Amino acid sequence: MTEQVPAGGFSADWLRLREPLDMAARSQALAQGFKAALKPRAGEALRLIDLAAGAGANLRALAPVLQADQDWILVDHDPLLLVAQRTEISGWARQRGWLCQDQSGVLRIDTGTAHWQVRGQQLDLARDLEQIDLSWCDGLVTTAFLDLVSAAWLDRLCALLADKRRPLLATLTVDGRRTWHPPREADERITHAFLAHQAGDKGFGESLGGQAASYLAERLAAQGYRVSTDRSDWRIGADHPDMLLAMAQEAAAVASEVNIGESATASAWLAGRADDLRQGELALTVGHWDVLAVGA
Repeated sequence: MTEQVPAGGFSADWLRLREPLDMAARSQALAQGFKAALKPRAGEALRLIDLAAGAGANLRALAPVLQADQDWILVDHDPLLLVAQRTEISGWARQRGWLCQDQSGVLRIDTGTAHWQVRGQQLDLARDLEQIDLSWCDGLVTTAFLDLVSAAWLDRLCALLADKRRPLLATLTVDGRRTWHPPREADERITHAFLAHQAGDKGFGESLGGQAASYLAERLAAQGYRVSTDRSDWRIGADHPDMLLAMAQEAAAVASEVNIGESATASAWLAGRADDLRQGELALTVGHWDVLAVGA
């Protein structure tokens, strides 16, 4: 994730703010590769599990690409986000003119050409990852999540995949690249502090941060998976002023938290970035990778 995890997790408002950037950044080539790798049971809907699903953005991005009948389980630890899933997905479906019914917490969507069923599942992925039943699903997905976890946690995920050989599409994992425009003298110090903070424990052990995508790719390749990667960078320009301001504020706050001696520098840097924003000159590129792994 490109920002630090607040104590209560990520809010639906934040996830809504980032979703347009995620949609623009995702690798369509790897999404199509994932679609081709799925092998549904004869006569049945595709079965998909989304880890750390948040408010359901992964489904909104992938379900129209997959097209076929689909049965989704959206796993998240936060009960508020499980509620937000139903709200966000049902609103999205109805905006497109699709029939969407909420039947005891299970969404049933009729697009006119396909039927999708969506269920939320509350699960502590740090503690209970092995409760995920990969034998049930045809494919596993996750987005903007793996940079929060440790090498040991990714080893556990790879062990599950090695056992069941299900394809995985992991999107929007940050790689540590953050480039502000126009450049300012304190950029490197602010970014260094941010990345140091990002490597802390987010509840899954010491986070891999920008190393997560390469670590996952190497481990799965060693287990015989065919692994493909593609860049999925955020390019945030003047058409996203709220996101630019949020990212600048967060970077300055983290720099001050990491080193109280940097507070004056961070405040001055933020003031400069706010001025850049008012002038319509501020832009930010945040590096991400998408990873597709297909069992041989």
